[in-house]
Amino acid sequence: VGTDSHTPHVDALGVVAVGVGGLEAENVMLGRASWMRLPVIVGVALSGKPQPGITATDVVLALTEFLRQAKVVGAYLEFHGAGAASLTLGDRATISNMAPEYG
Repeated sequence: VGTDSHTPHVDALGVVAVGVGGLEAENVMLGRASWMRLPVIVGVALSGKPQPGITATDVVLALTEFLRQAKVVGAYLEFHGAGAASLTLGDRATISNMAPEYG
């Protein structure tokens, strides 16, 4: 749990990171309970590898356009498949850093 807008960036490491507002974080630090809803989990299968010259930024911009149309706002996305397995840590970080833009 983090209070920064780029908290989902940590997802690149294979962990679940959730962003919360400052007041919610403050309440927890003061010992008050915090409730989180169970989100819808959406699997996103990535297949193949990008062609030479196509960067992770290009991939995530295309994904963002597609995912916005799919209306996945508020859902947790889990990328899987051969395409996801072939991503470098830097590529994964680029994709996870854009999470607030597509969901």
